[in-house]
Amino acid sequence: MFGGLVNAIMVVFTMNSIDFTGLSGPSAEKLRELAHYRRFSRNEAVFREGDRYTGPYLVAEGQFKIFMLGDEGKESIMHIFRVGELIAGGPMLLGGAGYPAYCSALSDGCLIAFEYDRLKKLIVTDEVINTFFVSKSVMLIPRLKEKIENLTLKNAEGRIYAYLKSLGADKGPIELDVPKNQIAALLDLTPESVSRVCNQLVAKGLLETNGKTYRLREQ
Repeated sequence: MFGGLVNAIMVVFTMNSIDFTGLSGPSAEKLRELAHYRRFSRNEAVFREGDRYTGPYLVAEGQFKIFMLGDEGKESIMHIFRVGELIAGGPMLLGGAGYPAYCSALSDGCLIAFEYDRLKKLIVTDEVINTFFVSKSVMLIPRLKEKIENLTLKNAEGRIYAYLKSLGADKGPIELDVPKNQIAALLDLTPESVSRVCNQLVAKGLLETNGKTYRLREQ
């Protein structure tokens, strides 16, 4: 009896504490009413390519990846999503019927899911909520542009340097928050290439490593 009461109190507390930064009070409250936490274990699937679209997800904790699978099962990561980023917002805004790629948890983590039918109505009737989801979706465009540039214009050293810079390694020491084999899949390299190129950058004085930390030097 008491266990159920405690769980109910915790659910109310956590849902009221969801932070939708950028939304006004009334709009944020509307969104909280149809938001739900979903917890995922490392490597657990969130959705698969072709699954019926049931709405976007907002990352509350951990890292999640969107990826494609080649004919031989080779994984190509399109983007690694971190706290505050919106997963699969595009199909909602463009009227997609299914998820266009795979998504799974890179670490134990938590997503905020939404009651999709109610969310679709809010997107139409509440301009603030509409702008919130559009802006979250648009933020992904520079990342996809960077992905294309990495694959078409940059060599392995350029890709790794750009990736570390995107994590802030040019401003101070950082720790990698995802395994090197996943970084390799994101940059279309092999795990061995990632380690080798990091060593090359160190030898050229462009990268400093100290245990698990990485810091870039000016090119």
